[in-house]
Amino acid sequence: MTNRYWPRQFDEIEGTPQTWINEPAPPDNVRSIGRAARRPLHAVLVESLNSTQALLTRLESGVTVPREQQRETVRLLYVATRQQVRALAATLELDGLE
Repeated sequence: MTNRYWPRQFDEIEGTPQTWINEPAPPDNVRSIGRAARRPLHAVLVESLNSTQALLTRLESGVTVPREQQRETVRLLYVATRQQVRALAATLELDGLE
């Protein structure tokens, strides 16, 4: 009679029901994707520009590669990074971008 008003434990229930309470939390590098989680395009472009400028600064400060063949790959990365910085900066200057 005393157990009548006590909630049952999960191990007492046949087949533990899966709820958001008892399922494991996702890792720190995982987040839900949805319309509410979308960031404004301007914020994404600014973040991308900052990251690309940081990469460009690092490349301009000097990169050492062990083999001669790798120099061409790093040079192509440098050229592409410079072009991307210019494109991102030009895009951020556009009026009415959403």
